[in-house]
Amino acid sequence: MFRLHINDSFEQLEKSIPDEIFFPDTLGGFDVNLQNQYLLTLNNIAQKQNKVVKVYISYPVDNSIQKFYPNLKLTFESIEDFLKLFNQLHDYKIHPDVNIKNFVCSFNGTDHVGRQLLVVALNQFGYFNPAYCSKNFTITADQIDGHIVNYVHERDRFYQKFFINHNSDNFFENIYSFGHVRFNHAKNIHNLEDKLTQSFLHIVSESLATSYYPFVSEKFLYSVVTRGLFLSYAQPGWHNYLENHYGFKKYSKLFDYKFDTITNPVERLIELMSMISKFSRLSSDDWQDLYLLEQYTIEYNYDHYMSNNYLKYIYAINIDNIQTIL
Repeated sequence: MFRLHINDSFEQLEKSIPDEIFFPDTLGGFDVNLQNQYLLTLNNIAQKQNKVVKVYISYPVDNSIQKFYPNLKLTFESIEDFLKLFNQLHDYKIHPDVNIKNFVCSFNGTDHVGRQLLVVALNQFGYFNPAYCSKNFTITADQIDGHIVNYVHERDRFYQKFFINHNSDNFFENIYSFGHVRFNHAKNIHNLEDKLTQSFLHIVSESLATSYYPFVSEKFLYSVVTRGLFLSYAQPGWHNYLENHYGFKKYSKLFDYKFDTITNPVERLIELMSMISKFSRLSSDDWQDLYLLEQYTIEYNYDHYMSNNYLKYIYAINIDNIQTIL
């Protein structure tokens, strides 16, 4: 199968496009009209050659995406490629006892716009504890100001107050790291397990949170395997998408997922911060009690992952056949 990456030249396909293409990772995301520039380019090439090309991607997509690409048959990536990423935490069987003493943990590797916005919002709200949150990049006030203007335009003065203050520069210039090794989840989980099991909430910093169609990476699984609570700063509709396409349940006894319906990434992030603020001043004992309210869902999600039951959702396969695939 022909493998293609977003940094590759598409000129090689102009003369003859293969019948099948594997196009991994985020594809750079989807715009507000749910279109992707790379898939549009592929579709145009296929159309000129009067072909329908099967394209394996990292998104289970519905017709809201497929309809833009009549000469592409968009298919979720092969189970073998998917498991190379999602199975890395499957052998992590024992975690520290859950002993909540911190409000939020969040782990931020590369400096995508969404992660820049997330860490500065966490800092501005007082939720960024360097013992439990990472920021593996530096940023500037001008960068953040530019992002805010880009997404909220004339409302930028209002939204700036939730991201920047006169003392922000020191935070922006510092790196806070826990020895992050990109893609090595089997190692990273051991670096992060205490931070996860000691925190009331893990805010997952999802890839390309400023895209407009859900993309699920493996990051939320850090909370699943340590039996923790998580919310994701991700694309709009991400949590429903995770439930419908992967079968993982939401923690609806505790959290209001209204924020997840907001299209604008800046407004969505502030709604998320505002929603969790009601928990921020509670005691450790209160956090522990609230955690126990979601015990059933926590155990369900843990078993759902460890049993590989989630695979039957995304591949529509019989659960009895999963072991023969692994």
